[in-house]
Amino acid sequence: MAGKILMAVNILCFIMALFQFYTAGFGQLIANLQRAVHLGFGLSIVYLTYPISKKSPKKTIAWYDWLLSIGGAATNLYIVFFFNELSLRAGIVTKADLIFGLLAILLLLEAARRVVGPVLTGVAVFFLVYTLFGPYFPGPLAHGGASLQQLVRHMYLTTEGIYGVALGVSASFIFLFILMGAVLSMMGTGEFLIDLAMCAFGKQRGGPAKAAVFASALFGMINGSAVANIATTGTFTIPLMKKVGYRPHFAGSVEASASIGGQIMPPIMGAAAFIIAEFLGVSYLQVCLAAAFPAALYFTSILFAVHQEAVRLDIKGLPADQIPKLRDVMRRSYLVLPLIIIITVLILGFSPAMSGFIAIVSAIILSWIKPESRLTPVKLFYAFANGTRSALEVLIACATVGFIVGSFTLSGMGLKLASLVVDVGNGHLFPTLVLTALASLVLGMGVPTTANYVMMAMITVPALTMMGVVPMAAHLFCFYFGIISDLTPPVALGALAGAGIAGAKFWPTAINATKLGMAAYIAPFFFVYNPVLLLGTEPFSPMLFIAIPTAVLGIMVMSCVLYNFFIIQMKFYERILAAVAALSLIHPDIIFTTFGLAAMIVVFLSQKKRQKSLRLLNSDTII
Repeated sequence: MAGKILMAVNILCFIMALFQFYTAGFGQLIANLQRAVHLGFGLSIVYLTYPISKKSPKKTIAWYDWLLSIGGAATNLYIVFFFNELSLRAGIVTKADLIFGLLAILLLLEAARRVVGPVLTGVAVFFLVYTLFGPYFPGPLAHGGASLQQLVRHMYLTTEGIYGVALGVSASFIFLFILMGAVLSMMGTGEFLIDLAMCAFGKQRGGPAKAAVFASALFGMINGSAVANIATTGTFTIPLMKKVGYRPHFAGSVEASASIGGQIMPPIMGAAAFIIAEFLGVSYLQVCLAAAFPAALYFTSILFAVHQEAVRLDIKGLPADQIPKLRDVMRRSYLVLPLIIIITVLILGFSPAMSGFIAIVSAIILSWIKPESRLTPVKLFYAFANGTRSALEVLIACATVGFIVGSFTLSGMGLKLASLVVDVGNGHLFPTLVLTALASLVLGMGVPTTANYVMMAMITVPALTMMGVVPMAAHLFCFYFGIISDLTPPVALGALAGAGIAGAKFWPTAINATKLGMAAYIAPFFFVYNPVLLLGTEPFSPMLFIAIPTAVLGIMVMSCVLYNFFIIQMKFYERILAAVAALSLIHPDIIFTTFGLAAMIVVFLSQKKRQKSLRLLNSDTII
């Protein structure tokens, strides 16, 4: 697209952002209306920006896409204009309702195919077919079925389907936080965070890699998108990592694992975190607090791994003349004030929507402190338009997930699947957790994080809570494994992006990214069994003062195991004993912790003894 067509699409994106921004600050519409306007805008823009196939012309918009764009708006405006009449009819479906409802379903499915991909679209189609033809399914999956009118009423005219919780969260919170990220990026906050990370770690051993981890964690606080994080920080940090001596696949995997961790980094986190808060009926701040320590554990493991690699390969830091001066960087510290403001207003009890509104307003005002960050009307226009484009994938995914959630409630499948999961796990928690993790990883290969989390939460959270798991732990378990599917081969989109920037091969990058992100594979199992690691979830316990440092120590030891390097290269028996020590230290239990410390000390003493022997051997050889 170019010229007048591009400007027209940008204007539409800007108007949508303006609507979301205004309703966040001055009062949202009734749930159905807010969500209908949100989706109407989204569908219109999707058909103007995503062509029917990759081979379609990119510079023009096909005539049928203009019609589909208008149709996407019309099917949602029908809800807006006839809302009172629809409410009074109390579920009676007219011919017009049926036509507009079927059009809305078809248009959303096609939009999902274009934006999100065929996997989520196929899953949604399956659940729609399952809802209609329930009696024809085998065994315990069979149900009474639903008529076309019942399907349209449930999916289109209520808040149980398309306009359900997931789309509601997108319309109320997610869009605004993505918009805030776009505004902060436009005013230069991302560049400031990268420079700050270089000041903090650039001179240290393996400094660029540590700076990449720190910058990705900070950038994830304003972004929440893994691939965008990799593209933004990786183009700067990956070449620096390679320059000081890190191998290309290692540099790409560091950026991939750190950037994906941005989705679990409060206060923004991934879009699914907002849905967790809605499902649990708790404040978003409680979700952030619960996720804070596992996120810190994750980034600690990556930082320690890159340090170990730097020690092993004797990688130095950057020369002083290649590192920004801290004094110059701190002159731009006002750029992070909107982040401090949003955390403050969340703590004060404001809603996420109002917090996002206040943060955006503060960012616009603060940007005028210096000319280089100033958000002029033109820059603000493009920031709002870019924010809308960035939100489209999450928006369409949230709406499409509504088909799955609606099918669960209309067919009664939710309880059946929960019972089935319990039966498959034979009533035992650990195999049920393993099955849930594997299902999340496989599903995440073709489905975005948000959709993955919602589907797994609908199926497995009821089963896990039936087994006594704390609801917050059950939801975060699904959330974490949905995120790290982007690190897990054979798809590993995050590793693919990192490998592309690093000029490295995919498989070594993906395997190393999995090793770096090991904390995200391990920690969820432990906080399910003992949610003391999820701050604020359980009553305060003195055990917390032991559990936190030993968990950090355990993750560091596990990193040594994965990279086969403690003080020196490890023997096989040392590696096995260290792995047992690591898992015991992470487990928040005094008996396991004591055993883990003892095992770690044995490994340490064994390593020191062998190191001394090697030194003596080397000195004899020299003589």
